[in-house]
Amino acid sequence: MYFKRLEMHGFKSFAEPAVIEFHEGVTCIVGPNGSGKSNISDAIRWVLGEQSPKMLRGGKMEEVIFSGTASRKSRGMAEVTLVIDNTAGILPIDYNEVAITRRMYRSGESEYLINNNQCRLRDVRELIMDTGIGVDGYSIIGQGKISEIVSSKPESRREIFEEAAGVVMYKSKKAESERKLDSARANLERVNDIIGEIESRIDGLRDDSVKAEEYLKLKERFKELEINITLKNIEKLEDVSQTVREDISRLGAEIEKLSQEKRILDEKTAQSRQKNENLEQLSNEARDKLVAGIEEISALTNKSQMKAERLSSLERDAERVEGEIQELRQKRDREAENAERLSDQGKEIEDRLSAAEEDLKEKIENAAAINSKLSEILAGIDDNRNKMYELYNMGSSKNSEAKSMESYRASLMKRKEQIGQESKKLSEDRKTWEEEIRTQEEKSGRIRENLSDLKKAAEENRKKLLKLTEEKNKIEKELSHINIKMSQLNARKKTIEEMENNYEGYNGAVRFVMKSGLRGIEGVAAELMEVPGGFEVAIETAMGASMQNIICQKDSDAKEAIKALKDNRAGRLTFLPMASIRGNKAALPPSVTSSGGYIGLACDIVKYSDKYDGVFKYLLGRVAIVRTMQDAIDLSKKAGLRFVTVEGEIVNGQGAITGGKYKNATANLLERKSEIGRLTDQIREISQKSNELERERGALESNISAAREEKEELEAREKSLQMESFDTDAQLKTLKAGFIEMSGSDQRYNQQLLSIDKDLREAQETAQRLTAEAEECQKAGEDAAAEITKLMEEHDTLKETADKAADDITATRIEKNKHDSDKENLMKLLNRVKDSMNEIEQQIEAKSLMLNQFSEEKKSILLGSEDVEERVKAKTQEKLMLEEYIARVTEERGRLSAEIEEMAENQAKAAETLNSYQDQKYSQEIRAAKNETQLDTLKEKLWEDFEISYLQAIEFKKEDFAMSPAQKESREIRNRLRELGDVNVGAIAEYAQVSERYQFLMEQRSDITGAMDQLKAIVDDMERTIKTRFKDNFDKVVINFEEIFRQLFGGGHAELRLDNEEDPLEAGIEIVAQPPGKKLQNINLMSGGEKTMTAIALMFAVLKTRPTPFCILDEVEAALDDNNIDRFSKYLRNFHDIQFAIVTHQKATMEHADVLYGVTMPEHGISKVLSLRLGDDFDL
Repeated sequence: MYFKRLEMHGFKSFAEPAVIEFHEGVTCIVGPNGSGKSNISDAIRWVLGEQSPKMLRGGKMEEVIFSGTASRKSRGMAEVTLVIDNTAGILPIDYNEVAITRRMYRSGESEYLINNNQCRLRDVRELIMDTGIGVDGYSIIGQGKISEIVSSKPESRREIFEEAAGVVMYKSKKAESERKLDSARANLERVNDIIGEIESRIDGLRDDSVKAEEYLKLKERFKELEINITLKNIEKLEDVSQTVREDISRLGAEIEKLSQEKRILDEKTAQSRQKNENLEQLSNEARDKLVAGIEEISALTNKSQMKAERLSSLERDAERVEGEIQELRQKRDREAENAERLSDQGKEIEDRLSAAEEDLKEKIENAAAINSKLSEILAGIDDNRNKMYELYNMGSSKNSEAKSMESYRASLMKRKEQIGQESKKLSEDRKTWEEEIRTQEEKSGRIRENLSDLKKAAEENRKKLLKLTEEKNKIEKELSHINIKMSQLNARKKTIEEMENNYEGYNGAVRFVMKSGLRGIEGVAAELMEVPGGFEVAIETAMGASMQNIICQKDSDAKEAIKALKDNRAGRLTFLPMASIRGNKAALPPSVTSSGGYIGLACDIVKYSDKYDGVFKYLLGRVAIVRTMQDAIDLSKKAGLRFVTVEGEIVNGQGAITGGKYKNATANLLERKSEIGRLTDQIREISQKSNELERERGALESNISAAREEKEELEAREKSLQMESFDTDAQLKTLKAGFIEMSGSDQRYNQQLLSIDKDLREAQETAQRLTAEAEECQKAGEDAAAEITKLMEEHDTLKETADKAADDITATRIEKNKHDSDKENLMKLLNRVKDSMNEIEQQIEAKSLMLNQFSEEKKSILLGSEDVEERVKAKTQEKLMLEEYIARVTEERGRLSAEIEEMAENQAKAAETLNSYQDQKYSQEIRAAKNETQLDTLKEKLWEDFEISYLQAIEFKKEDFAMSPAQKESREIRNRLRELGDVNVGAIAEYAQVSERYQFLMEQRSDITGAMDQLKAIVDDMERTIKTRFKDNFDKVVINFEEIFRQLFGGGHAELRLDNEEDPLEAGIEIVAQPPGKKLQNINLMSGGEKTMTAIALMFAVLKTRPTPFCILDEVEAALDDNNIDRFSKYLRNFHDIQFAIVTHQKATMEHADVLYGVTMPEHGISKVLSLRLGDDFDL
């Protein structure tokens, strides 16, 4: 397996499509800084699934898309494709060529493709897992990241070694199994909770079921008895009601006659009262006019006196203002003299200031010339000082290089001796390698045959798993919709129940009583009944404010509650004591009940507890519900009741019609209980559906789990064979490459010896040349130091002259500043004098204006004083006339008051007689209403208890029915039903359902427990495999690292250690190194170059242990000197089967390349790739 090419379009600086063909051996990518070389390694890292923008040298992932330049628009998408040759079949996919593509759009969307088929990031990672070419592996070393291999924490280095050991896939499978195990534990806990809940209920349900069966039998016999008892009571009440209705008709005629006489008397009284009120109004108006006239006479008298006083005051004010004007004119003349004197002083100060400015300018120019000369001298000193330091540093550097050459000669001598020993050993190993190659080729053939069989079985498993997963997803989608609906219904139900519990919509008095916990309070009328859907508005209209009445047990309970309302000023309420209220239902003729528009009595439509029977028949027993207003009008003529339509119109027995629409929240009060019931039923139905789907999903999950386990087993076997195949092929390639290398090793050793001899001579000549150059630098530095001393003496002399010139400038500036201050103070004083003159002028003008105003006001007062006396006389005459009119009106009002008093006595007598007849009629109506209520109650009882009408009940009537024995038997059955208490009739079906669910959950618990045992075994097996493979490969890396470290450093010692030998799966990896001539030390104490070289040695050790098909190195040798770069480049040639792509600036690295690619930036921000042949001349 190897990389064939990389295709980029819109990625970072590659705005246009760019293609890089990879070949065997070493490919170098070169170019100037900022040209986009490292973007190529970033592109490979990105297409293989890198998710961290920081690892791609960016702040956010969108930055990988070409962002545009001044002359080019930005791209909307970045795309990178990496084409891999898979002829060897290392990647677990049936293609000889694999193209991995990643795209990212500016909207943030991203997609992955394998051979142009969309896939997930997980699929890409699983494809390249344990091949060493993942983003977290050791095959991609980004810019500046080489030293991080050794500088990172010991725990962080594990990723490289795990990738090298080929345990990443096993760790992934182990983690997935552990997640499944956690999920199974959670499922088991949930199933155990449900089983515990069911076990706590199932015994009680069994008892409830037996109890419910007995209850149903007793209830049937009780119904038969109670129907016949009720029919007997109805017959008795109907006879009494007829006599009462006749008395009511007679009393009504008498009341009508007396009412007519009383209306005539009321009209006469009203006319007299109206006349008296009119006279009172006229009297009040006359008195208002009299008071106004008296006040006006007084005001005119006062006004005449005030005018005389004002004329005297004006003459005094005019005299005073004339004196003030004279004083202001004298002050103005004095200020004008001061202004002239200050102006003369200002001219003198201006002359002195001009002279001081000329003197200061001349002195500043002289000082500038001196400072310019000083700057030139200081620049000469700095130049010579820099030259001196540079020469001394150069001499020191030359001496260091000469010493390095001596060390290099020593290492060459040691290498020459080592080559001789290696040549001798090589001839002994050649025969052993030939036999090992034959063994590995036979093993590789057997593995390939097994892999082919496994892939066929895996494809069949994949199809089966896909079908099961689709079925499960469909059920889970439906479950999701059901759960959302369930949440919505539960939330709605909870809200309505909270409103019910908090008595929202009721007035404050109701809330006070219901939350006070008073004795004997049963509840609110609207709360204690249930209204079928569609009848809310009708019942609301029928009851009106009565819906907020409070039902209590006794009269004393009502008194106690009313007292609490008074004490707390909480409002008023009506209370309905159950002990004293005995309502009944109206008896309707067949002509009403058989009508198509008739629905039923209101008390029959609503539902409530038996104990509230009297209360609700009192409230609703004489109200009939009909369909339309026309039905109500027609039926009201046949029966004297209130008829209410389903839309809320009312027609009473006398013909009055009420209708329209008004706003309140009462209907909501009635709808709440109905809606809670509907919601409960919906929740139960949805819950049953959810349980069915859960069972189906559970069965599918079991099948999916089995299919996945089969898939994991096949994948594990396939992966194991692939890894074995990969290891075998890698070893075979290594053996063949090593054998080929052995064939030409003798010649290479001879060439290396000749090269070492040449390098020894060159190193000696270079050391001698460097020593001579160091002595010349030392002499030149001493000459520069002498020149510095001479310039310093000249600088000190000129500095004294410059300091004296600065002192003169300071003195002159002080004198100039003094003149500036004098001039500024004088100008301020002059401005104040001018402001004072302006202010005096304004005061003189204002005083003159006041004199003119005084004169005008005197003229106006004298003209307006002549007609005041005439107006006083006219008002006095008008006052006398009003007094006479008021006296006449008062006399007439006295006469009318006596007449009204006499009429009031006659009204009282007529009202007393009328009230007496009305009381008699009302008593009879009450008696009739009680009889009707009792009849309605009995008929309603038939409907409420047995859901049959009165007419239907007659069919159950028994002619030989004995009342007393029936009542006794009924009481016995009622007592037994009371002993049974609350009976859950649904317990019979619920017990059967819960028993079935309990059995299902017990089976499910057994299945989960078995699956957990299997998962635990898989996790343990994975952990053993990981530990074995990691330890074996780690030991190989340790040996290779020690060997390669000595080769790259020319000696020394290095080792790798686990910081916790007892737990190698979690242990960190310590690196300890000892370069030649130094003490053994921790890697973090080494220099930057030594760290880089050590990291490269570790990287080579890992590659030698577990070769990867491809390796990208981005400027990893940037911190190395030329000698170490040469060692690095030469060692690359030991990896014949690995493709290397190296981003570099180093010529020594380029010299070892098989292919060169150049990256240039022909226009700002746009990178372009050029293929360079090794024979071409090029300039970076």
